[in-house]
Amino acid sequence: MKRVLNLPFHFHVTIAFLIRIIFVYYATYHDQHYDVPYTDIDYRVFTDAAKHVYKGDSPYKRHTYRYSPIIAFLLTPNVFLNVNFGKILFCVFDLLCSYAIKKLIERQLVGKINGSAIATYCSLVWLYNPMSIAISTRGNADSMPCFIIILSLLFLQTDVVVGYRKYILSGIFLGLSIHLRLYPIAFTFPMYLSLGSYKINRNTVIKDGIIQLIPNKKQILLAFSCIISFIALTGAMYLLYGYEFLFETYIYHLFRKDTRHNFSVLFYYSYLTGGQLSIDLVKTLTQISECVILFVISLAFGTDKQTLPFALFCQSFVLVAYNSVMTSQYFIWFLSLLPLVVHDLRMKPKAALFLAILWVLPQAKWLYYAYLLEFKSQEILFYIWTSGIFFFAENIYVLSKLVKSYSPSYGFGQISDSEIKNK
Repeated sequence: MKRVLNLPFHFHVTIAFLIRIIFVYYATYHDQHYDVPYTDIDYRVFTDAAKHVYKGDSPYKRHTYRYSPIIAFLLTPNVFLNVNFGKILFCVFDLLCSYAIKKLIERQLVGKINGSAIATYCSLVWLYNPMSIAISTRGNADSMPCFIIILSLLFLQTDVVVGYRKYILSGIFLGLSIHLRLYPIAFTFPMYLSLGSYKINRNTVIKDGIIQLIPNKKQILLAFSCIISFIALTGAMYLLYGYEFLFETYIYHLFRKDTRHNFSVLFYYSYLTGGQLSIDLVKTLTQISECVILFVISLAFGTDKQTLPFALFCQSFVLVAYNSVMTSQYFIWFLSLLPLVVHDLRMKPKAALFLAILWVLPQAKWLYYAYLLEFKSQEILFYIWTSGIFFFAENIYVLSKLVKSYSPSYGFGQISDSEIKNK
């Protein structure tokens, strides 16, 4: 196993790409011979939207297209080149994620024992992750914002670009990721905090705490470049497609209720209250709780640049667990950040395997009941709901275990305790 792991990184990238290509073309066969298609329904939506764009029309002429027009633009070769072009493009973004992960960890572990090897192992966690392989080859576009987020973090935390330009570039890519997917907006606060210097504890009065939050030049550059990037892209799309773009891409998701293909603990509640127009108190309280947790995570891990990647990982985990709509593609939000922190988890392999199995089993149970509902027309909504509750509880348990085992600079145990203490 060590001999395989220590093969050149470009060899692993080549093998990982070939694996993905095999699944891309297997999907064509699978979709023609099985009831449950391999290709994600969203990919068909992307392709139909790309057809409209190719003809000079709005991508929103395709019902249920609720993404940035940029995705439809990028997938126009699906129309005139090959229908699998988009899947291959998403796979390329998968590989770019692994490169960015490797470069970021290498820069973070400069001077550490086996730093380059640790960076390679961490990137392999993404390259050979069954979930990342499945999501991209099924035609889901989430590998794009995931890569852009990691790229933003790479500029922010390394000297790939020096001077104040690094903060501008980081903000630009962060704004782009928010344009593509709203969830990275939660990352802005911890990334902002990581550029400051604080001496805040439980005895700090509110006035002194607020004074310490006054932005420095780095924070101003990051914030303004992010805002300008987001406004420029969103404004350009608004000029092209008007209010329809704003509603379908952003506003719709704020009030979305999905009663199919939804792992969320709020699935059954959304099903029962789908026709009501009154204020949704339950969802509001859930979102308030979520925001409080995100704020606490930012203060706990976002104020130190060393622990910033773990702050983003925990935030994305919470965003997925508490979301009123949760599908498999959302897991990529935190799985793409897991390689950035996996080397800092002081956990035995058996314990890690146990948590992985514990995370997968509730999904398998949920998917089984969902299959019976959708393809066998069995009335088992209650069982799907209880599976969602179990999955939510399990998600919180796994996250708590990961937080407990988090030990910055642990480095798979290859970094000595003396180095940690000296740091």
